[in-house]
Amino acid sequence: MRRPDSTEFWVHDRLPVPTALGLSLEQLLFLGALLVVPNLFAHNSQVALGSHQFLDVAAATLLACALGVMLQVTARWGLGAGYYYPQQSTPTVLAFMLMAGSHGGMALAYGMVFFAGVTQVLLSGVLLRLRNIFTVEVAGLAVMLTGIVTGKVGLEVLFAVDSNPVTADDVLVAGVTLAVLVFCNIWVRARFQAFTTLAGILAGTLIAFNLGMIPDSIWEDIHSTPWVRIPQVGSIGWEFDPSVIWLYALMGLSLSLVSLGTQTVAQRAVDADWHIPDLRAYARGLRAEGVVHMVGSFLNAMPQAASGGAVGLATSAGCTSRHLGYWVAGALVFMALCSKLIMLWYLVPGPVIAALMMYLAALLIMTGLRLIASRMLDNRRSMAVGLGLMIGVANQYIIWGIEGVMPSLANFMRVAGGVNGLLVALCLMAIFRIGATSRARRRFTVEATTADDLDRFMEAQGRLWGARRDAVLRVKQTVWEAFDLVAHSGHIMASPPWLEVSTRFDDFALRVRFVYEGVPLPAAGDAPPSPEAMLEDPEAAARLSGYLLSRLARRVHSSVRDGRCQLDLYFDA
Repeated sequence: MRRPDSTEFWVHDRLPVPTALGLSLEQLLFLGALLVVPNLFAHNSQVALGSHQFLDVAAATLLACALGVMLQVTARWGLGAGYYYPQQSTPTVLAFMLMAGSHGGMALAYGMVFFAGVTQVLLSGVLLRLRNIFTVEVAGLAVMLTGIVTGKVGLEVLFAVDSNPVTADDVLVAGVTLAVLVFCNIWVRARFQAFTTLAGILAGTLIAFNLGMIPDSIWEDIHSTPWVRIPQVGSIGWEFDPSVIWLYALMGLSLSLVSLGTQTVAQRAVDADWHIPDLRAYARGLRAEGVVHMVGSFLNAMPQAASGGAVGLATSAGCTSRHLGYWVAGALVFMALCSKLIMLWYLVPGPVIAALMMYLAALLIMTGLRLIASRMLDNRRSMAVGLGLMIGVANQYIIWGIEGVMPSLANFMRVAGGVNGLLVALCLMAIFRIGATSRARRRFTVEATTADDLDRFMEAQGRLWGARRDAVLRVKQTVWEAFDLVAHSGHIMASPPWLEVSTRFDDFALRVRFVYEGVPLPAAGDAPPSPEAMLEDPEAAARLSGYLLSRLARRVHSSVRDGRCQLDLYFDA
């Protein structure tokens, strides 16, 4: 693990108090932005919860979010990924909740969230078996779709408000906010970039206030709300109905796929050398999310999705420290107990939130694109990623076309949103593995083989495996050095001389094996031969080449098996 250059505070770094307070306020503003979700749910015509029950639901949701952050950053008892990534309310769960609520009331809608959590816990147990399906390029697709969905929500907040059409003031406030965010991200010094988002939110809110865009009713609601209020968590109740387990199992699956994309962003942010998803950390993080939903169902908290936007926000500020999680968790608990702070969030106008989401979407989309581009893709992987991206972006057209003939599938796709693309990519990756192999073997005639022949062979294997470009380049150089050593050192006795090259790839390591008939190569030492040995020992040149190979590959091993000599080169994938 290597510290990224843009990171000011790394995984285990403690935060100075002023910095911690500023970053916590940024995170609180962003995580609180989607308190509009419990607000929409509470005031839906099918639900019609009172204002006090709305505050109870919002407070319970904040407490569940605080629990989730603590589990993730502490990483104890097999729960938590060990790095900072919070959860926040998501509008994708509204359809599930309203459907269950119309079937059996709000107690059932909240009670069955328990089974969404159970689904996540069960999925975490089989995640390690998906190593060959959930590859780096699929993880990159998940990050891209997370960014696209985030940007789409931002554009909808700004432009798709039917009751209040967009005005010039809305566009002005959003434009200024976005301009401040971009300016701070590009031209401000690194030590001050931690407050980029806070600067954008404050600038946009002040301009909106001067333009009279904050209604007087919001000030009245804030004034009438008490400062401190102990939330009555669980007041709505808890009920169970086996007929809607399938509905919440789908919710759990959808939230799990979002979690994988968010955790990829978090893992990529903490390690400059990241190239392979840590599926064990994925499983622990997903398990913690499941436990949060199981506990939250008794608190009557809204279901929450892993927040790729919050991770991107912290990363853009140069902070990936786990200690940020402790500050954020404390701030969330404080906000849950202080009802007036919950209402204060409504001072931040919609255009400011829209600009913030578009800014974070741009960062997430480029992160996902870099992940995909870091791998060599063959036709199978290219089709899986390309079709998944297309479905994830344009799934609404499919929904419009099938809602008359397959309403159940249309409803699921409508609820899943961008996750549809990730599901398609995962299914295609599983199907396209038919006929694919992680092993390859080819015999080369020494006299007729050039470096280009070996390069083409290794590049074809790299595309088939989806290996990193830099790893394949390093392997190509080392393989030609090894081929030249064996072919021209006099160790091959076959006539005509030949070399058999075989490869094996398992997503974590790559082995290249040379097989030939003749004399085994001398073992490479821990140091190059001395000048005297180079003059006196006839094997010294071969030992020197073997030593140089050991510096290029992770491990070099020479052996004899079934009367044939073998030279094995091991590389990190």
